[in-house]
Amino acid sequence: MALKIKFRALLTMCGETVENGELTVDAGNIVEISTSQGNDATALDLSDCLLMPGFVNAHSHLGLTALEKKLSPAKSFADWIRALISINSGLDDESRVRGIRAGAEEMKRSGVTALGDYVAEPDLLPVMGGLEFRSVLFLETIGFHSEKALAICKNLEETLKGDPFSPLSRLGLAPHAPYSVSPNLFRSLGKLAQQYDCPLSCHVAEIPEESGFLQNGDDSLEELLKERSAWDPKWKPPGKSPIEYLNSLNILESLLAIHCNFIAADLDVMALKKVSAVFCPKSTHWFGRKDFMPVRTLLDRGIGVALGTDSLASNDSLNFLQELRMADKLLPDVSRKEILTMATLGGAEALGLQCGKLACGQKADLIGFRISPPYSGSWSDIPFESHRQEVDFYMLDGRPKTFLPSNSSN
Repeated sequence: MALKIKFRALLTMCGETVENGELTVDAGNIVEISTSQGNDATALDLSDCLLMPGFVNAHSHLGLTALEKKLSPAKSFADWIRALISINSGLDDESRVRGIRAGAEEMKRSGVTALGDYVAEPDLLPVMGGLEFRSVLFLETIGFHSEKALAICKNLEETLKGDPFSPLSRLGLAPHAPYSVSPNLFRSLGKLAQQYDCPLSCHVAEIPEESGFLQNGDDSLEELLKERSAWDPKWKPPGKSPIEYLNSLNILESLLAIHCNFIAADLDVMALKKVSAVFCPKSTHWFGRKDFMPVRTLLDRGIGVALGTDSLASNDSLNFLQELRMADKLLPDVSRKEILTMATLGGAEALGLQCGKLACGQKADLIGFRISPPYSGSWSDIPFESHRQEVDFYMLDGRPKTFLPSNSSN
């Protein structure tokens, strides 16, 4: 049965803002957007709300949510990884699952309807599939020994053949990073992604040590790999930037590249290969990074940019509204409208999901913010208002969701 929803304003993210109109949802899809409000007594009255597409969190690690407040920025990136591995390995399954569900709830309350998550343990896929996000679940893969690539890919292929555990989810592949995945494994994952038509993502150009590792070798990352019995003595630095290196392995095409803090010399090939980049504002701030993704430059070059929370191993919250405000702080040359596009349509396009904009034929994934009349400001400013910690309306696939009371309030 069709549901009509009255609204004060509608940010479509694909056209002009519609005011004082009505939206009709049927079978999970938007079937009509009207510029006037009818007299249907059964309509859902949100005439005091701004409606917009649900947020797309294009990069997260929900499996690390149980690490909340257990880590702090270390002297070196390798030391931070050591601490993460040590603490994470001590978690029991119950704590991890409880953390995943708590993190998902925080994301939803702050307006996230779609997700790109790195899943390090395939056993967690049933839990992730049951979270009710429109999502891409990336199978995070680590393996620097070239000889192990075949066995790793064989196991991954069995997972790709299996059930994504939700009609709203699909599987993707995520080689972790250039310093933790062998060339053979990168190539094999690229072929698997083509064979199974699944998205490919990777942490790229995140730290200076990564660039040094590929150019001349980096002692801190080599030492870390040796500690983990993961070093391949046959490996030689290719003498390339992270982006050039991935391009030489034929996996750069349409890659979802996470972080991209050191890519100034690689913009042409990124644009040519239709790479999408994910900026994680609060994680960037948490690490205290002075050099980070040149978002304005990427947007001006037509390179797609999305937003992500990363994990609670490098963030103090998974609240997506806080990510918007941090992006606004870190990117003074990027408008709020552009940030909202990155948080919605940009993320949807990067993940290949049918959401991120409100138009006829699109999935009815939308959120709402209650506003006090009269409102005379820019509609794009409302999600950035500092008092907002939760959305006032949430709909996924045409189904409204009601949240239990929490300590947060608008």
